[in-house]
Amino acid sequence: MGQLLGFVFASADMVLEIEDKHFVTFATGAAMRLLSRSADSTLGKPWRELFEPNDAEMVEAALRDVQPGERRGPYSVELATQRGPQPVSLTFFQMPQRDAFVAMAMSLRTPGVQSVKIDEAGLTSRDEFESAAASLLKQAEADGASLHVDLLEFAGLNGALANMTSAEAMNVRRKLAAMLRAASYGGLPAAAIGPDRFALLRSGRPTVEAIGQAVRDMAGPRIQLWTGELELDGASPTESLRAIRYAIDRCIEDGPSQAAKSFEAALHHTVTESSRFKELLKDGRFEVVYQPVVDLKTRQLHHYEALARFEGGDEPAATIKLAEELGLVLEFDLSIVRTVFQALCDAPDSVSIAANISAFSIQSAGFVEEMLKITAITPKIRPRLMLELTESHKITDLAAVNQVIQQLRRAGHIVCLDDFGAGAASMDYLRQIEADVVKFDGRFVQGLKGRPRDALILRRLAELCTELGISTVAEMIEKEETAKTVASLGVGLGQGWLFGKPVAKPEGMKRAPAPVAARRRGEVETWG
Repeated sequence: MGQLLGFVFASADMVLEIEDKHFVTFATGAAMRLLSRSADSTLGKPWRELFEPNDAEMVEAALRDVQPGERRGPYSVELATQRGPQPVSLTFFQMPQRDAFVAMAMSLRTPGVQSVKIDEAGLTSRDEFESAAASLLKQAEADGASLHVDLLEFAGLNGALANMTSAEAMNVRRKLAAMLRAASYGGLPAAAIGPDRFALLRSGRPTVEAIGQAVRDMAGPRIQLWTGELELDGASPTESLRAIRYAIDRCIEDGPSQAAKSFEAALHHTVTESSRFKELLKDGRFEVVYQPVVDLKTRQLHHYEALARFEGGDEPAATIKLAEELGLVLEFDLSIVRTVFQALCDAPDSVSIAANISAFSIQSAGFVEEMLKITAITPKIRPRLMLELTESHKITDLAAVNQVIQQLRRAGHIVCLDDFGAGAASMDYLRQIEADVVKFDGRFVQGLKGRPRDALILRRLAELCTELGISTVAEMIEKEETAKTVASLGVGLGQGWLFGKPVAKPEGMKRAPAPVAARRRGEVETWG
């Protein structure tokens, strides 16, 4: 037996053998390092006490399903030690012709699922799931593993749980979470994407039908299992991840079967559009134009906003949203910063320009360092290169984003929160993010005439910003009446076709250009 264990688990830090899937009968290796106790102290003890509770549930579920001669894992789990949870990689092997024994190998090397947040039942959120899946897709490509996402719906489960006591319902959810995790690749917890719906990342043979039967045994025979399987392209992990997000959205709305039907089309779309956008950036098939932002009282130029225009007339907001979904907007944002920086080098010293930065980029590791490298060439330009943070991509950690913004402000950049008032999160942004400027969303501004309550809200917001030392901008101003209204409500700066169309070259002006004809309805002069 020792030679077999040595052959199977030569690289492990510790090896155990358990009998009847319950008690430890053999232990060797770096037990003090992993468990803070001797290997001999585990002999005759239940193996469950070695693991954190949620991990023990998962291991037990995997042990129930393992077949003679089968190797399972690796799983990322945590051992229970006196000094706290110890992350390890766990693999186990069902002894052939010794079906009462299972060998377990544990190593400090974890396979990639680290710090995934889980709920009380042992399930994770879709955001955590998608983030971990991105890492595991890369690992699977290196390992030559073929990954799938199973979208599962246990129809009737939520109703069945509602008829149980809270303790009984939680027990069922924990066992379900453990079974799903035992079937997963790398031990990644399944994502709860609805009361009865889950997403599971796996490699190898499907086990979902067995899980469906186990759930019926626990919660009632009327529960029906509906599934959809998504085969991922390991050579295109970014595109696969975007397609996963699309499929999960479809699963939430339409169920697993419909999501699976549309997944292949979504994957093809993301691969095609990703290639197209990369070529667009590589060939420089976009231009930057500059729209004036003026002081509403004096009508003098305050600064310009840089706006992207794409070859072929693609609508800017939709193209940028696509770039965010494809994970390519960071590269685009840096391209815009380079273009604006060069424009400022060529413009009079009185000119300032605001460049739009996606919330996706501001939350991306390394973005600030790359951006500051660009402006470090001529640091004195930094106060003239303003940054508008757009909300088209959700900010998940406001405190972390605020730290990034303060780094940019310390470097000399002025930071503006764009599209303020467009969403429910706006006040939370104002509370947690220290910025220099707030730009009120154009849809909010254009609704002032027919909605007196909006005017009152805008007045109070403008007053609040003034008290906080924050400048304010109203966008999409097309008529003189609107300009006078927002100025009377306390807004300091204005932007819109009333003050001038976007121009190819930013030049200093004492006053804004003469008013132009109102643009056609529905045309938006911003990409963020």
